Amino acid sequence: MKVPQPDYTSHPMLNPSYLLEDTVSASGMKRMFVSMRRSPTLHNRSLNRLLNPLESPMDLKSNLEAARRYFIDVSAYLHEVLQLVGAGARKSLASDPEVMTSNDVLGLLELAFRGDTKRIRFEAQRKLYLAKLFFDIDHDPGIQKGEEHKSYFERTLDRELWAHAARMKPVDVYYDIDADGVHMKINTKKTAPHQERWRFYLMRLRRTARRRKPIHIYHYACRFKREVAPLTYVKGAQGFEAQEQHIWKNLQERRSGSILSKMIRKGVVHPRKIQDIIGAMFIVKDRREVLALQEVLFEIFGGPLKWKDRVNTITRPEDRKHLHAQSASGYEVLKSDVDVLHNSTEDGGEPYIFSVEVQIYTVEGYLRTVHSGHFASHQNLKLRQFLEGLLPPLFPVSVYGEETIAACMDDLSRVAREPQPQNV
Repeated sequence: MKVPQPDYTSHPMLNPSYLLEDTVSASGMKRMFVSMRRSPTLHNRSLNRLLNPLESPMDLKSNLEAARRYFIDVSAYLHEVLQLVGAGARKSLASDPEVMTSNDVLGLLELAFRGDTKRIRFEAQRKLYLAKLFFDIDHDPGIQKGEEHKSYFERTLDRELWAHAARMKPVDVYYDIDADGVHMKINTKKTAPHQERWRFYLMRLRRTARRRKPIHIYHYACRFKREVAPLTYVKGAQGFEAQEQHIWKNLQERRSGSILSKMIRKGVVHPRKIQDIIGAMFIVKDRREVLALQEVLFEIFGGPLKWKDRVNTITRPEDRKHLHAQSASGYEVLKSDVDVLHNSTEDGGEPYIFSVEVQIYTVEGYLRTVHSGHFASHQNLKLRQFLEGLLPPLFPVSVYGEETIAACMDDLSRVAREPQPQNV
């Protein structure tokens, strides 16, 4: 498999040749490095400029500890990313011990400029840059208010949507891939030995004068991208239910690994440009109910003028071009960002807008994403994202060798490759 060439335009410090090609930045970093080595006072002055507002300096011990926590999280992040590859490749791509144990800016600058090998110099540079991105995520206002925004969105739904819903009840659905390799065979009773089972908790939106039929909501979840994922799926088990699972558990202070990964894959520099910091997912019975629920949400949140970037691959397969490149061709969703107007919690503050990415699936479309063998499954999506968006910039061929990276990609691509539909 050919290894794609990364585009370093947005994240130049992931370029192994950064310090050679960007001579202006290299000179600035070298001056900082030399200054920090001269005395503890100058060392702390540089750390304060990196870590604190100018009017709120901290002492050297506090700054060293603050930086150390970011670097430890970078090591944990890279460790978790490498869990996607096999044990052999994982060992080949693991960080050099000298870089792994260096958790201060001065030590990593020294390795970036004076490390014994190209790999050590790159990994020190990468560690500095990923820590900087984690720092940026921590200090973005939208991230800092993420839990507040999520709570406001959910309170709105409690008042305007769930107040009109019947009581929740468990429903088991048995499913398997149909003969065409794309669609799903779904039953409420087990009809074949290899079927997988998913337990939903069904809620029913009651009929209204405007809506003559109820809407069956098999699952709803709202998540703050920094903290939880809507589900974790373990291949090979026979029964599943959707539960929120904490993610990036090995990151000590901050669980921003998903945001960081997306920034790298999409070439995004500012965390605020990640649209799905808050995400809501609904699963309904069929296509009719997808559109019916969309109408209900329109009414709650101000109509179509408040919704943007609408993609509907359920009824408009051509909309797939608006999804990211790693999405499978069988992935069906109605997805849109809704602008939610929120009163500022600051005295005298003006109301402001935050966005929530809303996804609506049919039961069949959702089960495609969680079936262990379906090409639209979330596991295969994660592998494709890693192969095409994270592996090349985080583990460049010029540092780790073409043979190592190509073998890793070939191995993963066999798992993530889409099967060819037979009767479509």
